[in-house]
Amino acid sequence: MLTYLSPKDGPVVEGFEPEEVVYAKDQPEYIPLRTLVGGPQRRVTSRWALTPEQRTTIADGADIFLTLTTFGKPLQPILLAISNGDMDADLGELIFG
Repeated sequence: MLTYLSPKDGPVVEGFEPEEVVYAKDQPEYIPLRTLVGGPQRRVTSRWALTPEQRTTIADGADIFLTLTTFGKPLQPILLAISNGDMDADLGELIFG
Protein backbone atom coordinates (compact mmCIF):
# COMPACT_ATOMS: atom_id res chain seq x y z
CA MET A 1 0.00 0.00 0.00
CA LEU A 2 1.33 3.43 -0.92
CA THR A 3 1.08 6.34 1.48
CA TYR A 4 2.06 9.72 0.17
CA LEU A 5 4.46 12.13 1.83
CA SER A 6 3.30 15.70 2.34
CA PRO A 7 5.23 18.93 2.17
CA LYS A 8 6.22 20.16 5.62
CA ASP A 9 3.57 22.39 7.15
CA GLY A 10 5.94 25.26 7.84
CA PRO A 11 9.04 26.93 6.50
CA VAL A 12 11.62 25.07 4.45
CA VAL A 13 14.28 26.46 6.84
CA GLU A 14 13.42 28.57 9.90
CA GLY A 15 14.48 32.19 9.41
CA PHE A 16 14.45 32.06 5.61
CA GLU A 17 10.71 32.52 5.13
CA PRO A 18 11.11 35.86 3.27
CA GLU A 19 13.24 34.06 0.67
CA GLU A 20 10.67 31.36 -0.06
CA VAL A 21 8.95 30.84 -3.39
CA VAL A 22 5.59 29.05 -3.15
CA TYR A 23 4.62 26.92 -6.14
CA ALA A 24 0.90 26.33 -6.81
CA LYS A 25 0.04 29.07 -4.31
CA ASP A 26 -3.09 30.04 -6.23
CA GLN A 27 -3.88 26.66 -7.77
CA PRO A 28 -6.48 24.94 -5.57
CA GLU A 29 -6.14 21.66 -7.49
CA TYR A 30 -2.57 21.32 -6.12
CA ILE A 31 -0.97 21.38 -2.69
CA PRO A 32 1.12 24.58 -2.34
CA LEU A 33 4.84 23.81 -2.16
CA ARG A 34 7.13 26.14 -0.20
CA THR A 35 10.65 26.21 -1.63
CA LEU A 36 13.96 27.99 -1.44
CA VAL A 37 15.53 28.79 -4.81
CA GLY A 38 19.19 29.63 -5.17
CA GLY A 39 22.58 29.18 -6.71
CA PRO A 40 23.65 29.50 -10.33
CA GLN A 41 21.69 26.34 -11.19
CA ARG A 42 18.55 27.82 -9.56
CA ARG A 43 18.12 24.75 -7.34
CA VAL A 44 14.64 24.48 -5.88
CA THR A 45 14.62 22.90 -2.43
CA SER A 46 11.47 21.82 -0.63
CA ARG A 47 10.99 20.06 2.69
CA TRP A 48 8.79 17.03 3.25
CA ALA A 49 7.33 15.59 6.43
CA LEU A 50 6.80 11.96 7.32
CA THR A 51 4.15 10.70 9.67
CA PRO A 52 5.29 8.53 12.59
CA GLU A 53 3.91 5.52 10.73
CA GLN A 54 5.90 6.37 7.60
CA ARG A 55 9.07 6.79 9.67
CA THR A 56 8.55 3.37 11.21
CA THR A 57 7.87 1.81 7.81
CA ILE A 58 11.10 3.27 6.41
CA ALA A 59 13.06 2.20 9.49
CA ASP A 60 11.70 -1.30 8.91
CA GLY A 61 13.23 -1.33 5.41
CA ALA A 62 10.58 0.17 3.12
CA ASP A 63 11.72 2.04 0.02
CA ILE A 64 10.82 5.59 -1.00
CA PHE A 65 9.43 6.09 -4.50
CA LEU A 66 9.74 9.36 -6.42
CA THR A 67 7.30 9.92 -9.30
CA LEU A 68 7.85 12.85 -11.64
CA THR A 69 5.21 14.07 -14.05
CA THR A 70 7.25 15.11 -17.08
CA PHE A 71 4.44 15.49 -19.62
CA GLY A 72 6.80 13.85 -22.14
CA LYS A 73 9.59 16.38 -21.59
CA PRO A 74 13.16 15.44 -20.61
CA LEU A 75 13.73 14.38 -17.03
CA GLN A 76 15.49 17.01 -14.95
CA PRO A 77 18.17 16.07 -12.41
CA ILE A 78 16.61 15.21 -9.06
CA LEU A 79 18.24 14.89 -5.62
CA LEU A 80 16.73 13.39 -2.45
CA ALA A 81 18.41 14.14 0.88
CA ILE A 82 17.92 13.54 4.58
CA SER A 83 19.00 16.01 7.25
CA ASN A 84 19.56 15.16 10.88
CA GLY A 85 17.93 18.47 11.76
CA ASP A 86 21.07 20.64 11.65
CA MET A 87 19.89 22.70 8.70
CA ASP A 88 22.53 25.40 9.26
CA ALA A 89 25.20 22.89 8.26
CA ASP A 90 23.24 21.53 5.30
CA LEU A 91 21.63 24.68 3.93
CA GLY A 92 24.46 25.83 1.67
CA GLU A 93 24.85 22.45 0.04
CA LEU A 94 21.11 21.98 -0.45
CA ILE A 95 20.40 25.37 -1.96
CA PHE A 96 23.62 26.41 -3.60
CA GLY A 97 25.30 23.09 -4.39
